[in-house]
Amino acid sequence: MAVETGLAVLSGIVSKVAELFVDPIKQKMCYVFKYEKNMEQLKKKVDDLTNARERVERPVEVAKRRGEEIYKDVEKWLISVNEFTETVAKPIIDDEDKAKKLCFKGVCPNLIFRYSFSKKAANAVEDGVNLLREAERFATVSYRPVLQRTKSVYIRDYQDFDSRMPIFQDIMLTLKDGDFNMIGVYGMGGVGKTTLVKKVASHAKEDDLFDVVVLAEESLAGRATRLRDRLKKEERVLVILDNIWVQLDLDAIGISFGNDKKGTITQEVDQERKVLNQRQCKMLLTSRNLDVLRNDMNTQMNFLIKTLSYEETDSLFWKIVGDPAEKLNLSTISVEIIQKCAGLPIAITAIANALKNKSLSHWKNALEQLRKCNLRNFGGRDANMHSVIELSYNFLDSEEAKSLLLLCSLHNVSCNVSIEDLLYYSMGLGLLQDVYTLVEGRNRLHTLIDNLKASCLLLDSNTSETVKMHEVIHFVAISIASTDELMFNIQDVTELKEKLEEKLPKETIAISLPYKDIFVLPERLEYPKLKILLLYMKNCSLQIPDAFFEGVKELNVLNLTSVRLVSLPSSLRWLTNLQTLCLDRCRFEDISIIGELKKLKILTFRFYKIEKLPREIGQLTRLMSLNLRSCSKLRVIAPNVLSSLTRLEELRLGNSFIGWEVEGRSNASLVELKQLSRLTTLGIHILDAQIIPHDLLFEKLEDYRIFIGDVWDWSGKIKTLRTLKLKLNYSNYLGNGVKILLNRSEELYLDELNGIKNVVDELNREGFPQLKHLHLQNAHEIQYIINSIGWGLCNVFPKLESLNLLNLINLEKICHGKLATVSFSQLRIMKIRNCDRLKHLLTFSMAKNLLQLQEIEVINCKKLEEIVFQESEELQAYQNERISRIEFTQLRTLRLQRLPLLTSFGFNPVTPDTGSHEIVAAPDAGSREIVAEDEPICGFMIPFSQKVLLPSLEKLELSSINIECIWLDQLPITSSCCRTLTSLTLKECSGNLKYLFSYSVIQSLVELQKLGIYNCKSIEEIINTEELRGEETISMKVFPELINLQQKGLLKLIRFGSGNSVEIPSLTRLYIKDCPNLKTFFSTSTSADTHPLFGEKVTYNLFSRATS
Repeated sequence: MAVETGLAVLSGIVSKVAELFVDPIKQKMCYVFKYEKNMEQLKKKVDDLTNARERVERPVEVAKRRGEEIYKDVEKWLISVNEFTETVAKPIIDDEDKAKKLCFKGVCPNLIFRYSFSKKAANAVEDGVNLLREAERFATVSYRPVLQRTKSVYIRDYQDFDSRMPIFQDIMLTLKDGDFNMIGVYGMGGVGKTTLVKKVASHAKEDDLFDVVVLAEESLAGRATRLRDRLKKEERVLVILDNIWVQLDLDAIGISFGNDKKGTITQEVDQERKVLNQRQCKMLLTSRNLDVLRNDMNTQMNFLIKTLSYEETDSLFWKIVGDPAEKLNLSTISVEIIQKCAGLPIAITAIANALKNKSLSHWKNALEQLRKCNLRNFGGRDANMHSVIELSYNFLDSEEAKSLLLLCSLHNVSCNVSIEDLLYYSMGLGLLQDVYTLVEGRNRLHTLIDNLKASCLLLDSNTSETVKMHEVIHFVAISIASTDELMFNIQDVTELKEKLEEKLPKETIAISLPYKDIFVLPERLEYPKLKILLLYMKNCSLQIPDAFFEGVKELNVLNLTSVRLVSLPSSLRWLTNLQTLCLDRCRFEDISIIGELKKLKILTFRFYKIEKLPREIGQLTRLMSLNLRSCSKLRVIAPNVLSSLTRLEELRLGNSFIGWEVEGRSNASLVELKQLSRLTTLGIHILDAQIIPHDLLFEKLEDYRIFIGDVWDWSGKIKTLRTLKLKLNYSNYLGNGVKILLNRSEELYLDELNGIKNVVDELNREGFPQLKHLHLQNAHEIQYIINSIGWGLCNVFPKLESLNLLNLINLEKICHGKLATVSFSQLRIMKIRNCDRLKHLLTFSMAKNLLQLQEIEVINCKKLEEIVFQESEELQAYQNERISRIEFTQLRTLRLQRLPLLTSFGFNPVTPDTGSHEIVAAPDAGSREIVAEDEPICGFMIPFSQKVLLPSLEKLELSSINIECIWLDQLPITSSCCRTLTSLTLKECSGNLKYLFSYSVIQSLVELQKLGIYNCKSIEEIINTEELRGEETISMKVFPELINLQQKGLLKLIRFGSGNSVEIPSLTRLYIKDCPNLKTFFSTSTSADTHPLFGEKVTYNLFSRATS
């Protein structure tokens, strides 16, 4: 009621004032009356602008992610809206309570506040309206910048290294090849991929291979529409996507294929490539991960960029460092520094720049840091190098892969890391999730290793059982492990005792001391969270204190390598959680304490000087793996120890225990193996097949090396998972278990085989379906490897890759009868030696299946007459096919030695007519080397004939061959072979061979690099001069690629050849010995002119020359 009374009084006053002060006052008073309305309008405009800002901000964010540029007025508008809402509208709305305060003792509102806030609100509303109108003009918020084009300019940091040139040239050739449009380049971080593809881009533009070259890092997603439009206009486009980490949607980056219907993956890939071809668009992708390229991006060709050679590394290093005054003093230090860089350009560049213009003391300090695997002390330049490698680590798609990489870093730099050890450590630490058996663990581990190799974080080693890490990768991995995971690879063992007692964090989970000179250890380790301890001793006399292990009770993995003590420390019994224990190359007299480690799963004694395996080992009932490989002094395994280990999945006794007993009274018996129902991996040597129980089956074995007989040793590389070596005195010793092994083996060695004449028929009538490598020796009763007469079409050896037959003195044929097409279809290597009754190497039925054959070696087969022979049964079987010849398109190497009766390489075919055709043995692989020894040859080309062609032959060796024909007569048939030969060797060739080549033939020998002729007593000249009668002024270039020429024991040799001017442009090595009649290398006529051995008419580039 009081408010209403006050308003009435106020109305009268205002009316009177209006009459006196007219419109100005009236307008101001309107602010008071319209206060509520103005405030509501302001709030509404703030809400409207908030919504409008959201509608603009969202496309702006999308445009930025696409790499587009935002219009300036849009950016300015967004700033203005933020300023309006935060600095203009918000203070007015927040202070609204002030305008509600009453005056006249609470009777009426405070007019001054209402007027002020109402006016501010009205003005703000007008500003808000203007901002909303401005937003209505934003049809688009962004624009696409002009495409980046490469220019023909100098590429910074690019060096023309010799190792890079073949890759660069191959990439350029692939870009020109119409069959390839998705090309990948991969390699470890910092190896120079980006620099190389920039050079490719520059040359591609310079060579006018493309109308436009687009170079982008990581993605072009922000330019999709523009690129798509450009592709429609341009005929030839190269898109280079650098540093790809994950699969990219090509349509999203503008490579549209115009087909919304999705088919199979293969159909989609084919469609993509088809459209790329139609538009002449090629894509060049770089990545650190090969799997991203070949699996996710479906590249057709991938090129690996490897690290630089030492010479290239040295050159780059000194190019950056310059020529310091102290270079002579620095040279020794620089050698080790350069080696530590291990050919990685980013490491070389960082370290060389850090040492540029620095004193000797700086160089010594740098070397010490590198020896300690410390990359954090090179003046900040190492930060980029470290981050480049760490990025690859961070992009690994699983924690298991990261853990495995850090586990590898605990080993010595540049050393091979045993995959077997990694499996044992991983199982002991529980790194592999949901893995419960060693088979599962091994499969998972190999998958992780392959992923790390594809990411270029691990490297192939020189054996399949190990892997390697690049030194710089190793340095960074050590840094990550120590910083993030508290895993320490201790390189500097100076004051090691103090370091282990005081300096390492007590939360440390891994400690590795790889092969260091350690002389003293602390009395007790105190690391309550330690999980893995690796002590690879270099000093075998090191003493381990008895209480050493008392403070590491959570230890899961312990490796003590090359430790020699009377007994293991008593504190070992405290390791109740130990899962993996490796005591390799050790020498303990008493190891019985191991029996107390009840949770132990993995126990290894590799190369241990152990003589007796104690009974206490039988108490380890949770043991999954017992590895006693190469314990050559092991003589006794207590009875019933092995049979007690019922959870055993892996038992390795290769090159170790051989004292198996029949009944097992004082030593282990093979019967005990029947109790190991979980056994999947077995390495074992049994001297006598007669002691193998007939009911001992090996059907669950997935990985085995089983040697039976007293003729085998354990040297040599492991080629496959399943190897059986069997000496069989009598075939009736074949139990069911051995028969199972024969059927499942991938590598098989057989010796003696008394009582067996037909290998397949009597040993495995299924035809050895899994076998990849067969070595058969000293089997004097064998007549056939396979005799399929009466069987019909026979399917044998479908996976066989290599065949070695040695000392089979009664072998008549490898194959007798018809074979199915799959038989021997994967065979790559054949080596036959000392098979005295063998007259024909390959029947036609077998030869036509050898699509992958790459190498043939036949030595000392006294009755061999032909390489390929057509049996009478085959003549009848194939008479309707009219076969005229066989072509081994993949054969690269042929070696023939001491074959005195060899007269032909080919066979006597059915007379060809218009219906005849050729059999081509060659899909994708190849074999290009021939070596022939001790056989009479009808001229140099006796092995070649019209029936059997070798168009890819690269290496030919003939030794002790009776040559009766002449090379020239065979020219029309052999010219294709001549063009691929790179190495030719003739030894002890008898007969009437007076010359090797006609001038016509040498024109085909365009790839020959090495030519050696030894003790061929009838040869008078290398190149026939009879062809040159009446053409004595000939000038010619011969053997354009010949590098190495050797002539020895050529008693009748008069000259190499003749001609007025002769050039051998690539010759760098010439060796001539015991050629008493050689007066001139090249004569100017066919007569026996007397000139200096090397005259002005002969041009060559000799690096070395020896004559006598």
